[in-house]
Amino acid sequence: MRIAVEGCCHGQLDAIYQSIKTREQTHGYKVDLLVICGDFQSIRNEADLDTIACPRKYLQLGTFHKYYSGECKVPVPTIFVGGNHEVSNYLWELYHGGWVCPDIYFLGFGGVINVGGLRIGGMSGIYKPAHYETGHYEVTPYNDNHKRSVYHVRRYDVYKMLQVKEPMDVFLSHDWPLGIERYGNTAQLLRAKRYFENEIRSNTLGSIAYEHVLASVRPAHWFSAHLHVRFTAVVEWGPRDTANTTTPSSQSPLTLPPPAETAVPEAVKNPDEIEIVFEDEDEDDGEHNSATVEALSLQGSEKESTSTPASANPDEISIDFSDDDDDTQETSTSSETQSTSTQNAPTPALAVKPYPTETHFLALDKCEPKRQFLEIIDLPHIQGPVEFKYDEEWLAIVRTLDQYLSLEHRQQQPLQGQRLKETLDLNREWVKTNITQKQGLAIPNNFEPTAPSHDPVRTLGQQEKHDLTLPFLNPQTAAFCSMLQIPNKINPHGRRV
Repeated sequence: MRIAVEGCCHGQLDAIYQSIKTREQTHGYKVDLLVICGDFQSIRNEADLDTIACPRKYLQLGTFHKYYSGECKVPVPTIFVGGNHEVSNYLWELYHGGWVCPDIYFLGFGGVINVGGLRIGGMSGIYKPAHYETGHYEVTPYNDNHKRSVYHVRRYDVYKMLQVKEPMDVFLSHDWPLGIERYGNTAQLLRAKRYFENEIRSNTLGSIAYEHVLASVRPAHWFSAHLHVRFTAVVEWGPRDTANTTTPSSQSPLTLPPPAETAVPEAVKNPDEIEIVFEDEDEDDGEHNSATVEALSLQGSEKESTSTPASANPDEISIDFSDDDDDTQETSTSSETQSTSTQNAPTPALAVKPYPTETHFLALDKCEPKRQFLEIIDLPHIQGPVEFKYDEEWLAIVRTLDQYLSLEHRQQQPLQGQRLKETLDLNREWVKTNITQKQGLAIPNNFEPTAPSHDPVRTLGQQEKHDLTLPFLNPQTAAFCSMLQIPNKINPHGRRV
């Protein structure tokens, strides 16, 4: 299987698909799947623009609405996670995951699916300590504060992901895992983004929540975006020990193994570089270009790390990772990347495939000219048809922990320890009996629009725009909850299509 990896989308689907087409024509291959690492911006109409946390001067309709309405057909099956500039009211409708339009699948606020034998997991949003311990209390229409808190990662969703035990091929996030820069060419990163130096030295660059997920899930590949720079790293893992095979406590998160070298090199100063002043929100340094864009990619050098098993970090601190970032213009020569992650570890009795012995991390830029926003990854060992299927283990996790999904500020303590393990095992058998064996795991193509698409000849009035920001009941979410026989907590009393 050959997959295309995209950094920040920013609503520029036409440009991304055209770039993939250009690559295919130039190199004579076919891309089977596209994965997008956040800031997707599923803008259906003008009302959706009012739900995005973004400076108004950067708000543009984008091109997603053409695929939502059926005007254009998606040329490559697409999967994405959410970032910090999203149509959050629409994505909340699909909290458990689902189709935002035909052939474009949202992984939800956290989710795992299988595509042609490729196991793909992902989490949406970025880390902010002020909201990490809360429930999902925001209700549409969002006020200005809730527009910004709704995409902040919750411990509850991280805890669900920490229950994943079976081997993972690919994981998607918007934010970087905390400390991942120590496993790559830090000097090269600082030459591109020298204002990262203080965060690197204080080990506050990235998401502590995703560090825990990386240390627990250990996927073969982890793809991210958010910081608008291309960066690669490799984390090597030791044997899976008891710290990673038992159910972790929500209070005892795992951390990454130490890298071979932890010293941070001095940033190379550019006398012509302009000092950048950050604001509270991510302000891009130019308008989005919807013209045909050819992606640039450069295979960065990778720094070796030790294979010490993950262990708890006694000096671990909570961080306040800012939403904002700024950008520098980068150019490079074009190249293609092929997976080098060979999985030769012994296969546990219940595992479908070997556990990865290392994680290859790749972060990419945003979709603009002369930026490294797209890369092609060849996975020759994945050869199944591109069919989207639910993941049996993940369905059991959702069924087990859904009762703890809080829609209030207070997040209750989820099930833990031996009771959690026993309940997960029981629900795994339930999923096998009631879903796998009865109806199969294929994800139905059951997309239905829940709001009108953009009409170029008609402008929405203020009341109409307000009404479209009110909660909608998404039939996909209702069907998913019905399949698992759990109550639907996501806009259950919302407007129906």
